[in-house]
Order: sequence, then structure tokens, then C-alpha cells
Amino acid sequence: MTATALLIAGCGGSGDTAPQETKRASTQTSGQSKPKPAATKAPSDSEQLNRLLADRAAALRDGDSAGFLKTSTGSQAKKDERAIANAKALPISDVRLTAEGTEVDGNRGTLRVNMVYRFDEIDTFYVKTSRMTVKKTEGGWRVSRDRPSAGMLAPWEHTRYKARTSKHFLALAPASMKVGSLMTDLEKGRSRMKQGLKGVKVPGKVLVIVNRNSNDTRALTKDLKTLSALVAIAESQVFTEGSAKRVTDVAGQRVFVLWRSYGKDSRSGRRQTIAHELVHIALANRTGGRVPDWLVEGIAMYASGDKRAGDAGALLSGAQLKDSSKQAPAKAALSLSRLSKPDILHKMSSIPLTFAYSYSSAAAYTIADKYGGAKTLLKLYSAYNSEKIKGRPGKALTNKVFRKVLKRSIGQVEADIDAYARTQSPF
Repeated sequence: MTATALLIAGCGGSGDTAPQETKRASTQTSGQSKPKPAATKAPSDSEQLNRLLADRAAALRDGDSAGFLKTSTGSQAKKDERAIANAKALPISDVRLTAEGTEVDGNRGTLRVNMVYRFDEIDTFYVKTSRMTVKKTEGGWRVSRDRPSAGMLAPWEHTRYKARTSKHFLALAPASMKVGSLMTDLEKGRSRMKQGLKGVKVPGKVLVIVNRNSNDTRALTKDLKTLSALVAIAESQVFTEGSAKRVTDVAGQRVFVLWRSYGKDSRSGRRQTIAHELVHIALANRTGGRVPDWLVEGIAMYASGDKRAGDAGALLSGAQLKDSSKQAPAKAALSLSRLSKPDILHKMSSIPLTFAYSYSSAAAYTIADKYGGAKTLLKLYSAYNSEKIKGRPGKALTNKVFRKVLKRSIGQVEADIDAYARTQSPF
């Protein structure tokens, strides 16, 4: 957290102070020689490169095409021409660039650069990292190549987005895409989430980025193995501390909507999807490093009214999958013991993932129905974040949390979940 705070505070601007007014003497004494001005030391390469980054950030923030293109050369200048045209269409409120490492060899150099940027009325910041190659020209240092780290681009670097706003959302969608009732769906989804999770605060305004498919989303965020199986993704960068990995700060919150799947859904389904993802956004500050995936997804399904227990119930009741090779992995997903392992959902292929979500839905509905609704699910969150309950993420920790909050063992709760899921089976 300290490093991030320093990154924000220390990047951007040139570091120059405002010029001070000086007064010159109006008379000279006869016979005295005029004093020679003190020699001014030329700025170092590092100082010049910091100035280059500051100018580049300011031009990007202000939509200054000429100023932005003055900071690059060669093929990068052509990329920058597209990027600044795209950026001018977006409500960018701030951009900061800072170099964490600078290596200069003659007229060439490399920099590890962090870009921190913000949008109007969005109370969070976003970070893009890259490795820049720079070249010294007659006009000074210029960027000759900007390579994003891990394939993560800023939105305007990927394609041209059109910005749409409502009371609680800033939505960016490809300029040529027709998004129909998107803004209404977002607001209605937010209302559904607020109704299902009363008392939980949602950020005042949330960034939503609409992409045609998973490939577009991969250009902007980390590659998830199961991304193609998803309709939307809530992303937050969290900072944790202590043995319970409790969240201390949250940044970079946004929702990605994959239009290929989302656009085909019913109006109710679309709004349910938005409500689901907004639960993740609202609970990001409570989702510490020990809170298991089944609870994170389960409470989102419960609060959005998404009852998916039927698939798990069918498999538990003896149903057989058409692809027999998927039977064992799918059935293995029907276990809180397994679903309590760290990041387990991110490691699953699409078929087991479907049944893991189904079982997580069954778990949330079972616990809420038997032990006190959404408030009890939030109590589980608090217990996982408690320093008083020791242990690493996994079955043993979940057993301790259940005994503390539900007064039941993990085995007893799993039996309740299995029984509920079977009642939801369509067979």
C-alpha cells in the first residue's frame, strides 16, 4: 500500500516550482564590471526523460494531439496518433506517468513506466504498466516504442470507445456498437443489487467497459483461463494486511461486459448479471485474501436472485453428462471443502466451473435460508477477515468459520447444501 501511495503522490508533473519574481538594480556604479551570470547545469538524461513523461501525460490528459505527438517518434508516433484521437473522446480527468527504472546507453534508453489515470466522477484510479524504449533525437528524447506489460492496455490504446453516462455509471463501448438499453439495464441492475444486499454501500459511480468478446477484454485486463465462459467480470485491485489478509484499500474498480454473451440475454437476465457484478464491487473492501470463492460468488448470486442450484442437484441425484470425461471433474466441484481452496474457480475449465457456480449458489441459499439471510453471509465474510480465527485458506479454516458463525461443522453444512440442491433438481 505504501508503494502505491507513493506512486500516486510522486508521479506526474515536472517537479518544478512556480517561478519567483526577482528585482533588478536600476543603476550601476561607474567603473565596475558587470557580474557574470552563474553557469546553468544542463539537465541530466534522467531529468529530461522525466520531463518527457510529464509532457506526455499532460498532453494525453488535455487531449493535446500536437503536444502528445511531440513526445514520440517512428512507428510509435503512428500508434500515438490513433491513441490520442481515441483518448479525446473519453472523459479522462487525470494522467500521471512515472519511471521506476531508467537505463540509458548513449542515444537510446529503456524505462519501466507506470501510468495512473482517472475518469471524471469515478472515485478510483487505474494503473497500466509498460516498458518504453526511448531515442535521443535533434529535438530531444522521444518514445520509440511503448510495450504494455502482460498485454494490458489503457482503453484508448486498444480501440475507440464511446462514453455514455448515467447517474451511477460511466460506460465505455466500442464507437460502432449499438448497446440498446445498456444504461437502463445498469441502473436497474444497481437497484436490484441494493434491494438484495440492503445496507451495503456501492461506489457513487462505477466504470463499465463493454467489449465485443473475451479477446477484447484480455487486451485490457489479466488473462483468465475461463474468460470465454463468462458474461461479465468485476475487477478490483485490493491491498491486504495481517495474517487474515484483511483489505485495507481498493483501487481500479470496473465491470467488463462481454457483449457477445450479454447482448443475447433477456432483459431480466442482463439486469441480474449487472446486479451480480455490482455485489462484487460493493463487497471488494470486505473480500480479504481468505474469503473463499464459493462465498464470493454465492452471495452475488443470492443478492441478485440467481438460483442455479438445479445443475448441482441433478448431478448429486445421479444425472450423467453427455461427455463422460467431464463427469468426474464436474462432480468434484460439488464440495465446499474443495471450493474453499484459494482461487479455485480461476483454475477450472468451463464445465466444472458451471457446476462450481451451481453449488456455490446452493450453498448461499442454504445458509441464508437456514441461518438468517444475507446478514449471515456477511457475518461469514467478517469471520474470514478476523485475526482471532487462525489458519490459511482451505477446508480447516472454513470449518472454524462455520463453527464460529453457524455453530455447525463443514460436514454438517455440506449435507444441508446437498439436500437443498437435490430439491432444486429438474429430474
